[in-house]
Amino acid sequence: MERLPALWTLKYKIKNEVGTEIDFTKRKFLWDIYNDLSPKQALLKPPQIGATVMNTLKSLYVAKKIGKQIIYTLPTQGDVQDMVGGSFNRIIAQNPILKEWVKDHDTVEQKSVGDSIIFYRGTFTAKQAMMIPSGLNIHDEVDASDPNVIVQYENRLQAQEDGGWRWYFSHPSLSGHGVDVYWQKSDMKEWHVTCPYCKHQQVLTWPDNIDIQRGVYICTKCKEELPNEARINGVWKNKDGIEWDGKIVGDYEFSGWHVSQLMLWNKSARDIINVYNDPQKDKQYFYNYVLGLPYIGSEDKIEPSTVLKNCVDVVNDQAGRIIIGVDTGHGIHFTLMNQQGVFYYGNETEITASKDPYDTLRGFLRRWPKSIVVSDQGGDLIGIRKLQAEFPGRVFLVFYRKDRKSVDLVSWGKDEEYGKVTVDRNRMMTLVVEQIRDIGRVPLNGTKEEFSEWASHFGNIYREKVAVKDVKDKDNKELYGGEYVWKRNGPDHYCHTLLYAIVGLQRYGGGLAKIVAEGALDRLPTGRMVDAEQTMSFVRASDFNQNNQWNG
Repeated sequence: MERLPALWTLKYKIKNEVGTEIDFTKRKFLWDIYNDLSPKQALLKPPQIGATVMNTLKSLYVAKKIGKQIIYTLPTQGDVQDMVGGSFNRIIAQNPILKEWVKDHDTVEQKSVGDSIIFYRGTFTAKQAMMIPSGLNIHDEVDASDPNVIVQYENRLQAQEDGGWRWYFSHPSLSGHGVDVYWQKSDMKEWHVTCPYCKHQQVLTWPDNIDIQRGVYICTKCKEELPNEARINGVWKNKDGIEWDGKIVGDYEFSGWHVSQLMLWNKSARDIINVYNDPQKDKQYFYNYVLGLPYIGSEDKIEPSTVLKNCVDVVNDQAGRIIIGVDTGHGIHFTLMNQQGVFYYGNETEITASKDPYDTLRGFLRRWPKSIVVSDQGGDLIGIRKLQAEFPGRVFLVFYRKDRKSVDLVSWGKDEEYGKVTVDRNRMMTLVVEQIRDIGRVPLNGTKEEFSEWASHFGNIYREKVAVKDVKDKDNKELYGGEYVWKRNGPDHYCHTLLYAIVGLQRYGGGLAKIVAEGALDRLPTGRMVDAEQTMSFVRASDFNQNNQWNG
């Protein structure tokens, strides 16, 4: 049996809705996506890449050649009328082989293809998801569709022995919404192009691959102009750098594809620049419709350069209580601060018969007799608890919990629970990020060079809204709600060390903070904001040697 839809397309000289023959010569990136018959797929795309034609042809191919009954959804029933009555029917009319496959008397809402049927449905009427069995659900324009109804369509796949196929296609909208949910579960394939001059292979990104002054695509390494041929002749590689050969490699649920307009031969660098500079189009439009990426607003991330704006050239006198925030796991990471700011950070990863990374923490606790450690409890179950037993009343273990609808973000254990701290993870991280963003509230005593590694961890975290089953209707059935969750795409240890240190400082260090009015933070009922005391006494990170010993 033929299992290459792109080859079949060429063999029968398939035409699109306007009668132009499908040609992959200048859109080679589409070849592998056409041929992908993985049961679960996710495609992030901008407009104008030929996705509607591809989806139509792939659905017909699977219905006829593989014999699967299909549900094809679009956001509304009006979209169904436009797509089937326009694009779909016109594609059928242009191709003799398809006219043989599809019977003439079918309605707009369903088409018989061989022994199978393709049902076309909108997603804003829940009853449309009922009573239709399916072997493949194709969800087009996911981000404009009703997610609750899409879940109901998924239930129509349960009778299938293979669990049913699910394909999701859309220009993305917001991070953590719509097609991005499935993309995050995928192998995240990107189109890699090779510079003809220095042979550097790269994924085309904005603004790195565009010289704004010259208005041309460039290589990120040698800065030479990238010709159209280089952008056309790329290869697909997954997030692990493995080239696509027709099957998912690794423990990924979905086959994922990301297409941007930077890959299109007929989109010049000047075209991209013009859209970016268009005052009528905001950043989200540029991300979604040009880059084909979900948009993360400025409130949902923080750049390392913003973090480093908090660096101050003054010396910490180490007065008051020192709080040591610790993140455990593969070794330990730590941040030291007091009322005057953050004055030192570091990590210990080497563990040998003669070296215990916790000895560094022991040294801190002995150097500053009033200091305390606030640490996560889950990364290392033994080492941190041993330290807690050695220094009674001075080591506190943090347990993250799901955010609550409560004023208090932090709960300190009492009596037999003493030493345990429970923290609303995501609300507290939002608070910490807002404190850093408000320049001067969390001073970093040292230079930008000294704190560059520490700040880089904040560039690896981002916040997105995710679906949660935390709401029930009057019949006690689960409904889908949503919550904001901080995620990472790289090391984020120092983010948590600062969070733990701030938690401890507010309780035992006199705090950098004063209470601010309710509503000071978006989506937080109340919060404690750092109000830094300005002082001329700081200790620099460079005042410690490589063994974390003070040089003073």
